[in-house]
Amino acid sequence: MTDIKYLTLADEIVVLMLDDASGELKSECVAVAPVAIVGGILMELALLGRIDTDLHSLFLVDATPVGDELLDSTLDIIKSEPEQHPSAWWIERLANRPVDYVNWILRRLVSAGVLREEQRKFLWVFSRRAYPQVSGLEGREAKARLTAVLYSGEVPDPRDTLLLGLAKATEVLYAMFSRQEMASLSDRIDEVVSLEEMGRSVSLVSSQIREAMAAVLLAGYP
Repeated sequence: MTDIKYLTLADEIVVLMLDDASGELKSECVAVAPVAIVGGILMELALLGRIDTDLHSLFLVDATPVGDELLDSTLDIIKSEPEQHPSAWWIERLANRPVDYVNWILRRLVSAGVLREEQRKFLWVFSRRAYPQVSGLEGREAKARLTAVLYSGEVPDPRDTLLLGLAKATEVLYAMFSRQEMASLSDRIDEVVSLEEMGRSVSLVSSQIREAMAAVLLAGYP
């Protein structure tokens, strides 16, 4: 079992995107999951002081490895890029790499004892993997933090601000709150998310993916 001192933002957003009953990603999160995970990785690197952003670009601050394979491999990619680019550029580039980010995080969480892997039958014949939470503590704790941020009215911790941005981009919040609650909280959500430039980039790229999917469906594919 892997010793994880704390869950990264990428870990937490995957836990929040999992359906509690099925142990699989919520259907509405599947398309944007790689974008959300990449956003979480970049946000974690920013919190660790390895990268930073301004109004125009994301840039390297400290190339020292942090001791996490996924974070450090991303740091190496940023280090090797000779030019500076906006956060949205980096999110798109990294999310389109031939890396199965979802399974990478799921395996990490299974190894850490946060999730367990099960083989479940689909249509009584086909087998597919599910990842229910072992105790559910991590998911409940993340949801509790987001709820506190939205209802407290206080300036939130930077980590919680970034997690809220990821939750908004993946529509996780709609599984946590009713439509009436979301309507009443919309101004507070926008207020908190606007505090972080990278969080806005995640939402932008996720919206672009959703618009592209909608266009394909309207065109009658398949």
